[in-house]
Amino acid sequence: MKFRSIHKFPPANIGDSVRVSLPDVDRGRADPRNIIFGVVSIEDGQYYKLGNKYVTLPQLYTRNQFGVCPVSLIPLDEVVHVEKSLREICESNVRWWWSRIILCNSKCHGSMPCNNKG
Repeated sequence: MKFRSIHKFPPANIGDSVRVSLPDVDRGRADPRNIIFGVVSIEDGQYYKLGNKYVTLPQLYTRNQFGVCPVSLIPLDEVVHVEKSLREICESNVRWWWSRIILCNSKCHGSMPCNNKG
């Protein structure tokens, strides 16, 4: 069982690029399903700290929570050490709509709570 797990979820090294899936509840239909991060550090040999040029994630990830990319896409010197969760990243994308003054209306969501209502 462990042999199969090691081959299905290969270990990542510091500097490798990995793909993290976004939860369905935190993204819209047109939003991307995955975000690319780089491995910043490894703790206890099995917990990975991830970051990219915009943000570093505060939580630690295990090998089954991401997929290793065959090519390193994010150099370590471009990683920013500002910590935000995936949910905060998705909510900050909503603020982009506020700057363009494109707000939801009753046709879009009706009486449902929405962060993008005017």
